[in-house]
Amino acid sequence: MKSIIVDDEVNARLALRGILEENFPNIVILAESKDVPSAVKAIHEHKPDLVFLDISMPGYSGLELLKFFDESQINFKIIFVTAFSEYAINAFELSAVGYILKPVRIDALEKALQKVKMDNANDVEKLKTLQNNMENPLEKRVALNTGDGITFLELHNILYLKADGSYTHFYTTDKHKITVAKKISDFERLEAMGNFLRIHRSHIVNLSRIQKILKQDGGMVIMENGETLSISAERKNNLYNKFQDFKL
Repeated sequence: MKSIIVDDEVNARLALRGILEENFPNIVILAESKDVPSAVKAIHEHKPDLVFLDISMPGYSGLELLKFFDESQINFKIIFVTAFSEYAINAFELSAVGYILKPVRIDALEKALQKVKMDNANDVEKLKTLQNNMENPLEKRVALNTGDGITFLELHNILYLKADGSYTHFYTTDKHKITVAKKISDFERLEAMGNFLRIHRSHIVNLSRIQKILKQDGGMVIMENGETLSISAERKNNLYNKFQDFKL
């Protein structure tokens, strides 16, 4: 697999190259770039299959790389290699992009490479989603792998999530149900990205879509679509505290 490393830190480029050459002989490093403009030139020249891309660089952010290409020219995959915070990790996960945290670990690199090989989804849309999630708080989206492709869903259009064993159902404001092959615990990171809260082992709700909170039968919420969802005893105080400032 032909590859290019893009990072403004020399030591970071050398470290990644060393790990790749020692442990992944099928990855051939064709070039290294210290910024986005030089990366654009290297991509046009070498036509890589894969680009290892830092985000925080002088001049242009790594997120801006694709602005320099027409969609027909984007026939390479991207793995972000970054030292970002937990908030950014949530953005990566919800956008379904490949990423590795610095310092790079061999197992994490192997996992990211395996994901790239198996993923045939539209990277352009995933990267647009990542950029929105990191730069535009009011336009956050989640990328949901639905088996036949990836559905991009704006967070404010989610009513609630419902667990179903190893699957999770997303219920939306336009009365759709989207099912993904992930446990509901994988989506608890929504709490850090938007106005969401897990109120029960089976439910994560969009707090802005709650119509009413009932105290009877241990506690329940009525959502905008009229659906009634239970509140578990151990999560009840968390929910009430979220609305404490709005009580009259």
